[in-house]
Amino acid sequence: MSKNNITFIIIIIITSLAFFILSSIIQYKRVKKNSEEHSSFLEGLKIGEKIVLSSGVLGVILHKNKDSYSIEIAKDVIIEVLPSSIIGRRK
Repeated sequence: MSKNNITFIIIIIITSLAFFILSSIIQYKRVKKNSEEHSSFLEGLKIGEKIVLSSGVLGVILHKNKDSYSIEIAKDVIIEVLPSSIIGRRK
C-alpha cells in the first residue's frame, strides 16, 4: 500500500469515529433533556387532574407515589400505571 492510501484510510477512520462520538453525545443530551422534562411534568401533576396515557386512555389521578399512579378511567374502574405511561394533561 502506498502512503497516500494509508493516509486516506486513517482520515476515514478518524472522521467516522468523530461522527459516531458526536452523534452519541447529542443523542445522550436529547434523552437526558426529555427525561428531565418528563420528571418535572410528573412532579407538577396533582390528584384529581385529568391525564392522557400513552395508550390513549383518559383518566383522573386518584393517588400518586414515586413508583406508580392510581388512575380512574371510568366510574369505579381504577388502574395502576407506571409514571412513564403518563404523557400529558387532558384539556
